[in-house]
Amino acid sequence: MRITVMPLSELQAHHFAAWSRIQDSDRTFASPFFSPEFAMAVGSTHDNVCVGVFEQNDAVVGVFPFQRGRNGAGEPVGGDVSQFHGVIIEQGVDWDIDQLLQACNLSSWSFDHLPTSQTPFQSHHQHVGSSPFIDLTKGFAAYRVEQQNSGRAIEQANRKARKLEREVGPLRFQLHDPSDEIFHRLLAWKSEQHRRTNVVDAFQFEWLIHLLDRIRRTQQASFAGVMSALFAGDHLVAVHLGMRSNTVAHIWYPAYDVEFAKHSPGITLLLKMAEAFADAGVQRIDFAARQQIYKTRFMSGAIPVAKGVADRSRLKACVRRNTNALRERVRETPVAAPIRGPVRLIRRVGRWWADR
Repeated sequence: MRITVMPLSELQAHHFAAWSRIQDSDRTFASPFFSPEFAMAVGSTHDNVCVGVFEQNDAVVGVFPFQRGRNGAGEPVGGDVSQFHGVIIEQGVDWDIDQLLQACNLSSWSFDHLPTSQTPFQSHHQHVGSSPFIDLTKGFAAYRVEQQNSGRAIEQANRKARKLEREVGPLRFQLHDPSDEIFHRLLAWKSEQHRRTNVVDAFQFEWLIHLLDRIRRTQQASFAGVMSALFAGDHLVAVHLGMRSNTVAHIWYPAYDVEFAKHSPGITLLLKMAEAFADAGVQRIDFAARQQIYKTRFMSGAIPVAKGVADRSRLKACVRRNTNALRERVRETPVAAPIRGPVRLIRRVGRWWADR
C-alpha cells in the first residue's frame, strides 16, 4: 500500500474517476458529502484542502480528503458544515491510521460525523451517536404508510398543510428553484434564526455563502445542489438548500417565514421534497446527527456515527480521552455546578497541550 498526499487542485482526471467509482460501489459513501464535487466546492473557498491517495499496484483504491490546519492538525473538508466524512476506500483494502496520518503529514485528524463502519478509527472514538434518515427504497407511498402505522406525524402534517392552504392560499412546490431571490431569502431567514436563538451567525462568513452559492448552481447527474421552495398563494413560506448524489439527498439548511410558523411549513416542504426525491430515484434522505424533534418523528432509521480525534501521539490521545471522560462524569454528578469551573480549566489546559 502506498499513500501519497497532494493538494486537491493537483488531482488528475484519473484520481477523480477512481474517487467517483469507489463512492458508487459502496453505499457507505452514498452521501453527497463523500462526493468529489463537494470537496471541489469547498476547495474553491479554501486553499488548504488536500487528499491522501491510496494506491495498490499503481491503481487508486482510496482517497482521504481533509483540510490542513495549524500545527499539523487536520479536519474534515468543510469543517463543521461537513455532516459525513472519512476515508473513501474500496472494500477489502487494509489500511492503517498511523500510516495515513504520517503520509499526509498530519499530527491529528478530528472527526464529528464519521460512520462507525470505518473500524480503523474505532479506538479514537470519543462519542458515538446516530444520524437519522428517511428510507425511500420502496418509494414515498410505502414510507407514508409506514409512518401512518407508527404514529400521527404524517396525519398532523397533512392537516396543517390543508389549513395553510385554506388560510393563506394554494400551495406551490418546486424541488429546485435556481433563482437568486430564493437563495437570498434563505440567507436572511437563517441569519435571523441564528440571532433569535442566540447562535453564532455562520452566514456572516463570506466563504460559507460562496460555498452554498456554488453548490446550488452545480447540477450534475451524480451530484447537485437542491434549492427547494414552498409557496402558499403569493407567499414564500419555506425554503431549503441541500445536496443530492445519485441515490442520497441530505437535509442541510432549512428555513421558513416565522409569520407562518403555526402551520409548520418546513414540515410540509420536507414531505413534498421526500415525495419528489423518491420519484427522482433517491433512496435515502439523510439528516444531520443533531437531535431535533421533527427528525425523530419522521425518521425511518439511523446511521451510527462517531466523534473523536485520531492522534499520532498516544500521550496526547490519552489526555483527550481523559479530559472528555472527566467532562461526562461531571455532567452526571449531582454536585456538578460547584466544580464546573475547575473542570473547565483542566479541560482547556488539556486541549491546549494536546493541540500543540
